[in-house]
Amino acid sequence: MKNILVRQIYMFAAGLLLAASISGTAWGMEKKAEDSENYVSHEILVKFYDWANESEKFHARQMVGAVLIKEIKILRVEYWQLPENPEDMEDMNTLDAVELISGMSSVEYAEPNYLYGPWMVPDDTHFNRLWYLDNNGQQVNGKTGTSGADISAPEAWNMETGSSNIVIAVIDSGVAFDHPDLMNNIWRNPEEIPDNGKDDDHNGFVDDIHGWDFVNNDNNPSDYSKDLYGDGHGTHVAGIIAAEGDNGIGATGVMWHAKIMPVQIFDLFEASPFNATTVVILDAVLYAVENGANIINCSFGGPSFSWSLFEVYQLAGENGVLVVAAAGNDGQDNDSFFTYPASYDLDNIISVAATDENDVLASYSNYGKNSVDVAAPGGSGSISNIYSTTPPPREVLFAEDFETADDQWVTGGEYESWATVYDENFNSFVVIDSVNDYHENEFSYIRTADPVQAQNFRGLNLQFGILYSLGPRGDNLKIEISEGESGEYSVIHSVSGFSSGIERMIIWSNDADYDDFYLRFSLTSDKGTNYDGIYLDDISLSGINWEFIGDEYGFKSGTSMATPVVSGIAGLVWSAKLDLSCLEVKQILADSVDQVPDLAGKLLSGGRVNAAAAVNLAATSPPPEVIPEPDNPLSNAATDGGNDSGCFVSSLYN
Repeated sequence: MKNILVRQIYMFAAGLLLAASISGTAWGMEKKAEDSENYVSHEILVKFYDWANESEKFHARQMVGAVLIKEIKILRVEYWQLPENPEDMEDMNTLDAVELISGMSSVEYAEPNYLYGPWMVPDDTHFNRLWYLDNNGQQVNGKTGTSGADISAPEAWNMETGSSNIVIAVIDSGVAFDHPDLMNNIWRNPEEIPDNGKDDDHNGFVDDIHGWDFVNNDNNPSDYSKDLYGDGHGTHVAGIIAAEGDNGIGATGVMWHAKIMPVQIFDLFEASPFNATTVVILDAVLYAVENGANIINCSFGGPSFSWSLFEVYQLAGENGVLVVAAAGNDGQDNDSFFTYPASYDLDNIISVAATDENDVLASYSNYGKNSVDVAAPGGSGSISNIYSTTPPPREVLFAEDFETADDQWVTGGEYESWATVYDENFNSFVVIDSVNDYHENEFSYIRTADPVQAQNFRGLNLQFGILYSLGPRGDNLKIEISEGESGEYSVIHSVSGFSSGIERMIIWSNDADYDDFYLRFSLTSDKGTNYDGIYLDDISLSGINWEFIGDEYGFKSGTSMATPVVSGIAGLVWSAKLDLSCLEVKQILADSVDQVPDLAGKLLSGGRVNAAAAVNLAATSPPPEVIPEPDNPLSNAATDGGNDSGCFVSSLYN
C-alpha cells in the first residue's frame, strides 16, 4: 500500500490553521510549502567535510533545532527537518538556516530541498502519426510538417533496432508498465523474487521488480497521473523511447527493443508541477545508477542549482551513465538563464532543445550556443503533436455538489443529522454536521447511500472543499471507507483544529486493493469545548480503470518529449556498439546531427539529431575523439574537476 499523501490548496485565508492529523496507510498527503515556490519549507540538505566529527554535526543540528531525517552516505549529505514554530526559539526560516549553517567551518555546503517539475507544454495504431520518426509532410493533429524534418528512424532501423541489454531509467511520474506497447520492454530486476516481502538482492528495496516509487516509497512506480496535471507524462516519455516496434499495434519508440526502468519522482501533481524535491531526485538517480542503468532520462528541471544533485549526476558519469536532460520550456537562452539538471557543467549530461514539425526551434524551447548540446523533435508550440503511449483515461466515480436534493447520502449517529444549507462563504449549497455548534461526545456522519463502484480502479483521487472549526485535541472529522454497508470502516484521513478559510483537500491512493466501497465522513467529539464544526462541498472521487483496450495513446509537446528521442537514439548507438563510453556516445550524437538553418548559433552542435547517421557512425567508424565542451563563464555550475567524469560503463560496486 502507498504511504499517505494529501494535498491542501488554500483558497483564501481567515483565522488560524492547525495541523491536520493523518491516519491510515493507503491514502496520502503532501506537505505544505513555505513562501518560496521552488523549495520545501523547513527542509535543508547539509554536506560536512570528511574530517568533521559527530560532535560537530550534532552541534550544527542543535544550532537550528534540526532533526536528521536521513543520510545519503555515498555523498555524505544529510537531510534535515527544521522546527516549525518551536516553543524555545523563533520559527527557523529555511534560507536563514542555510546561511547560518553554511558559515560553519565544518560545512562544505548547505542548501534548501529544491523542487523540480516536468518540462511539458500543457495540452490545449499509428505509425503515420509519428512524424518525428519519419516526416513526409503528413498532417498530425492538425499540424502539417515538412518532409525530412525527422530523425531518419526507418533508415536507422535497417541497421539497428535496439537491444534488451540497454537499460534506460525514466525518472518521471512513473510508467504504466502494463501497457501492451510497453510491457515487453520494461526492466525487470533479475535478482528479486516477486511478492516475497524480502530484499533478495540486498539493494535496500523490497520487491523492486520493476523499479521504485520514491514519492510513496513503495515498489509500484506505475503512472496514475492521467488527466490530473501530469497526464501520463512518464508513460508518454517511455513510449517515445521504446514502445515495442513491429508488434502490430499502436506506436513504436525510437528503439524497438530496450529495457525501461521506471523510477517515480512525481505523483498526482494537480496543484503544481514543481513537486519533486532534491532528496527524492537524489534517491532516484542513485537507484538508477546502482541498479545498472546505462542512460537516465530527465524530462524535468528547475531553476535552482543544487550541489548535492550536481554531485549525484557527476557520480552517475563516473559510473558510465549518460544523463539526457531537457533544456526547458521557457523560450530562453540557457547561456544566461540556467535550468537544471540540463545546465550542470558535466560532460556526461547532454542537454536537449526541441524542434517542431518544420525543423524550426520550437517557440517554447530553451536554447544556448554554449550550454545546449542538440535539438530533437519535441512538437509544436501551438498544438501538441508528439504521439506516444499513455495510461487509460481517468473516470469520475462519484460527484456531489449539494445543489440538488438527491438520494446519494444517508446520515446517522447521535444528536443532529447532517443537513444541506446555503452558505455565504462558499456561495453555494453545502452539507454541514449541525445547524449550530456540535455537541459533547457526538458521533454523527454522512455516508454514500450506495457503494462506489471502484473495482479494478487505480489512482483513486478524492477531492472536496472544506471549512472546519474543531477542538484541536479530542474532536475530529474522519474520512473513511468500508466494503460493507455496516462493516468496519478504515480511516483514510482525519482533520482537527481550524482551517484557514475554505480549503481544497485532495486525497489519493495508488493501490488497487479496493473493491466497491462506501465513503463516509464522520464527526466525533469529546467533553471539551464545542465549535462550529464541518462544512463540505463539491465532493469528487475519480480513478483509472486499469484495463488496456488499445486506445491508450495521446499527443504532447515539449522538451520533455524531445529528451526521450535523444535517449532512444543513444540507446540505438549503444546497441550497435556496446563497448562505447558514455562520452563517446554523446560525441557521436553531436557529430551526426543534421545542420538545420534555424538552429545555427543556438546550440553547441548547431543541429537536430539524426538516428541513422548516429548509428552508422557508431557501427562503421572508430570511437570518436571526445571534444571537451567550453565552460560557460556565466554558469554557476562549474566546479574544480567537475568535468573529469571518466564515464566508462561499469557497476558502482564492482
